[in-house]
Amino acid sequence: MPQLPPTNQVILTGELTEEPSVHYLAPDFPEVRLRLKTEEEVTGREGGRPYLQRLYHRIIARGQAGIALEHLHTGALISIAGRIEYVRETDREGRVSTSTEIVALRVRIHQTAPATDHQGGAKPTAPSFDAQRYKPAEDEDPLS
Repeated sequence: MPQLPPTNQVILTGELTEEPSVHYLAPDFPEVRLRLKTEEEVTGREGGRPYLQRLYHRIIARGQAGIALEHLHTGALISIAGRIEYVRETDREGRVSTSTEIVALRVRIHQTAPATDHQGGAKPTAPSFDAQRYKPAEDEDPLS
């Protein structure tokens, strides 16, 4: 049996549970942070009855992947291909906390959600977004 090389790869498909948080690391280079909810039916240990398991993931997308996400809204259905990163942070009191994040390298938008304000009405929308404009050229490596 051939030996497989080690790899850090994850693919998630789910629904955005909050508005993306966007800030720019450089002009035309956004960093977008969001939460993605995934659901799957799992068989329980006790009695073997199936139940719906919901998981929430912290997603970070930078550059081209971020550009695709910054115009999405809560409720959008997307797929993310990326890698897992473990983040270790120390606060001002010296307490260390760790968290797990998914760094998105590729994004596919399956269904967008309309923007709404806090009163339930439609928000003014940003100019229309065409994800095809951000496709890499045939000779371009989208992961570099």
